[in-house]
Amino acid sequence: MATIKDVAQLAGVSISTVSKYLNGGHVRPEKLEPIRSAIVQLDYRVNPIARSLKIRRSHSVGILLPSLAAPFFSSVFMASDKVLREQGYHSMISCYYADHGLERDYLSYLLGVGVDGLIYVPENLTAEEFQELTLHRDVPVVMVDRMIPGVDADAVLTENKKSSCNAVSRLIEKGHRRIALVGGPNSVLTAKERLAGYLQALELYNILYDGALVFSGELSFAFGHQSFLELMNTGTPPTAVFSTNHDITMGVVTAAREQGLRIPEDVEIFGYDSVNICAVMTPPLPVVYQPEQEIGRTAAAYLIERLEGYAGASRKTRLPCEMIL
Repeated sequence: MATIKDVAQLAGVSISTVSKYLNGGHVRPEKLEPIRSAIVQLDYRVNPIARSLKIRRSHSVGILLPSLAAPFFSSVFMASDKVLREQGYHSMISCYYADHGLERDYLSYLLGVGVDGLIYVPENLTAEEFQELTLHRDVPVVMVDRMIPGVDADAVLTENKKSSCNAVSRLIEKGHRRIALVGGPNSVLTAKERLAGYLQALELYNILYDGALVFSGELSFAFGHQSFLELMNTGTPPTAVFSTNHDITMGVVTAAREQGLRIPEDVEIFGYDSVNICAVMTPPLPVVYQPEQEIGRTAAAYLIERLEGYAGASRKTRLPCEMIL
């Protein structure tokens, strides 16, 4: 395998000149063509591991997500990755599938392989666990969609409480009084904030809270499906359901169809995130839309700023959501 020394000898220049060329530095015009020709002739490839050890930068960024199956997370990842690539960084992605052990392992792995920074959607880790895993590692972290209470890091979030309150208020204004909520586990920040928005809307319109109408569980199609069936089998089923996650919404809608219920005539459903799928339904399902692209771009921009030397206070940015009716 050719080395940088071989390239320098064939091009008739110094090793430092080749190194400068490879790292984007200024090289005198008359030396550019001999270097390029030598690289092609020798089929020279930069060894990224050796290079990162020398310059103490790998130009790779870890991205740790619950899953890529949900359109929200895949859109955020693609937007972040585009910004990172434009700035010369490569993404290393891992998914932990809501598994606490995997979340710990992948966080430790990404930090251990020498990523320069990390974009992270946390779920089960405590502040103590996070600090234990990141101790003595000078790696900037930007959290997305959720935060770990007690951890001082940049975070890009959305207005979960406000958007949920607006969605439930919309249902109330249409005449609904028995409105169910099917959401994620209360250990997850987004689920907790969306539940808070639901409760705020009930309070604003003086509607008595009924715990039998609130289902909190895993962020899955199966949970949405089963929760809807249980809700509709009660003596006084809800007339509307607010589902606060893409997979849950799909489960709720599927269960309603299987029961032969008309949407929204028999039961109205207000979703979250499932914009593309809900738009093609007849009639279209109302949904809360999160600015996925902006979330991803902002997270990547914050991380790049940290990598370029920004050492200011941590930033907590909340982006507004939109109701698609």
